Amino acid sequence: MEQGRIYLCDEDSDSRNYYERLLSGHGHDIRAFPGSEALLKALSESAEEGPDLVLFDACSPGPDGLEPLRRIKALRPAAAVIVTSAFATVRCATAALKLGACEYLPKPVLVDELTALVAKEVGQRRLVEENRSLKAQIRKNFDPGQVVFKSAVFKNVFALAHKVAPSDAGVLILGESGTGKELIASTLHYASRRREQRYLTVNCAALTETLLESQLFGHVKGAFTGAVATQRGLVEEADRGTLFLDEIGDISPALQAKLLRVLQEKEFMPVGATRVKHADVRFVAATNRDLEAEVAAGRFREDLYYRLNVVTLRLPPLRERREDIPPLVEHFLGRFAPRGGLRVSPEALARLQAYDWPGNVRELENVMEMAVIFADGGVIGPDQLPGKVAEERPAAFSLPREQLSLAIVERMYIEQVYRQTRFHKVRTAQILDISRKTLDRKLRQYHIDKAPAESGS
Repeated sequence: MEQGRIYLCDEDSDSRNYYERLLSGHGHDIRAFPGSEALLKALSESAEEGPDLVLFDACSPGPDGLEPLRRIKALRPAAAVIVTSAFATVRCATAALKLGACEYLPKPVLVDELTALVAKEVGQRRLVEENRSLKAQIRKNFDPGQVVFKSAVFKNVFALAHKVAPSDAGVLILGESGTGKELIASTLHYASRRREQRYLTVNCAALTETLLESQLFGHVKGAFTGAVATQRGLVEEADRGTLFLDEIGDISPALQAKLLRVLQEKEFMPVGATRVKHADVRFVAATNRDLEAEVAAGRFREDLYYRLNVVTLRLPPLRERREDIPPLVEHFLGRFAPRGGLRVSPEALARLQAYDWPGNVRELENVMEMAVIFADGGVIGPDQLPGKVAEERPAAFSLPREQLSLAIVERMYIEQVYRQTRFHKVRTAQILDISRKTLDRKLRQYHIDKAPAESGS
């Protein structure tokens, strides 16, 4: 049972004491007042966190008895108010409800009825507060000042997302897995005029064609085996909100046609239904496929592509914005080690920045979570990183400005790696991703000298 803050006002001391004992016995925090003036004074002087519920006794019949209710709702419009009265009439009950009371109870009040009603109203109030708090937190998370990035390239993408968010234009987000496509989709929703409505997502690659159609458009009872009840689809649930279609490149031609109808006509038909439904949905789509190539190959509808792709946002992989790695590392440290006192050594940070991150930010997040678990002595060093991340890599190879042949470039790079591994052939072959036999052949071909005391030979 939800426990709430309750202001109790009743001029009859016996009733007041009885209600106070009853409700405090159910865990509620009670403040009792002997009259409406004391109650109104407390409501006007109390801090922003006021009562969840006011239990108020209309001590006189007619409109005068409800005048305090009018003033209570003016001071605390969000608070639930239950009115009790020994002079209960249908007219007074109607007037109380019109003034904003959630219930009007004649005296003597039934114990079970009162406790159940109080629990219900307090619970609803807490749900409203939690919902408002969650929405505020979500908007904060997707505020430009809260998203973690430092690179100019990601800053440009984020700025463009905020620029296009207020419109209803279709947005296609392109990028590798783990680059933050859902983050950008969420940003588009919470920076739009639809922010107070629902934001829903579906991974089109994770479902079969039949399940995806049902998930998107819903179905009626008996439409197929297992459809034991009518179910609303995500398109209907997201009416006036946003629906994020992840991996849009994986949907079938038949579903592409049905999705195009929603985009063009704002109408759809649930599986097995005979009547058309309507929905005003803002669609955001994402894929790691080359949709232009899919269109050219006839696997993706050109008209749907252009409907979805009014604006394109291309998310760079993490390896192309390595300056974002240090702030992301700090962000994940704060998440997985919130009490602080844990840091990443310069050597470990250098390895993190040198790694190519094929799984992008999602992979970095997983690595940092594991590193926090295995951290020793308040420091995350190379030993706490996975082997593929921890291994040393040669410094980035730079070319002179003059044009060089491919053979010369290959020789220069092999020699650089060979020397940086201190002429260790096995290690050199691993870094170059070639066999030991191929490395020996290249060393002979390019006349690269061996060290006087070669290790690993």
